[in-house]
Amino acid sequence: MTDKQWTPGRVVWRELMTKDVDKAKGYYGELFGWTFQDMPMPEGTYTIAKLGETMVGGMMQLPADDVPPNWMSYVSVEDVDAAAKTVKAEGGTMIVEPKDVPGMMRFAVLSDPSGAVIGMLRSNDGDGAPPDNLGPGMFCWETAMTKDVKKAKVFYGKVLGWTTEQGPGDVAVFARAAGSETRQVADIQEAKAPMPAFWLTYVVVEKLEAARERAEKLGGKILEKNIEVPGVGNIALLRDPAGAMLGLFQPAPG
Repeated sequence: MTDKQWTPGRVVWRELMTKDVDKAKGYYGELFGWTFQDMPMPEGTYTIAKLGETMVGGMMQLPADDVPPNWMSYVSVEDVDAAAKTVKAEGGTMIVEPKDVPGMMRFAVLSDPSGAVIGMLRSNDGDGAPPDNLGPGMFCWETAMTKDVKKAKVFYGKVLGWTTEQGPGDVAVFARAAGSETRQVADIQEAKAPMPAFWLTYVVVEKLEAARERAEKLGGKILEKNIEVPGVGNIALLRDPAGAMLGLFQPAPG
């Protein structure tokens, strides 16, 4: 028997809401080598995406036609209800009020003061230890694109307990989970008009060019081919065939 372990402030789950889960399975299975397991739930089938035996994310049918397909990131919190109250007090909006998934977790979905949407959860069985090595096909990072970086720093500090520090070149602010001296969890950047505020998640790939070509052949659309982050790696941005946005990340050698 192992002790339960929670890591508040860390992104612990990613979930795709899409119009056609079967098509999404085909696309992401070919793109990243994921396999899938369907689980019956009270509100419909939930699909688990796996890399080998490791669960990497989930997929669900969109509940409404007016919601665009999207990848949602979920951050571990100690108390979902208390965090939801803080969201409202700090100028955010609750999109999904705290609710239980019986036997599994309590979760909620929020938008920050500029409209970027993210989820938070408290798992019944703990979050597990963060992986030591993030290989191809695994989620690795999040970026918040916001209309007001200063407000976002305060908001996420209050809601998620993040501390922040200015990155090189004044391009981004990096966030750390509370109590972590080394592990950064996300960066916060300014969303310049007409770009809306949003959260973006990234998946590790071995070769960026090959992954881009594979995505296009499968029906995806490349938005940015290659953004170099000196000393860190290279990034591409894409939309899947249904329109959900996702980042690809090839780490720098060494």
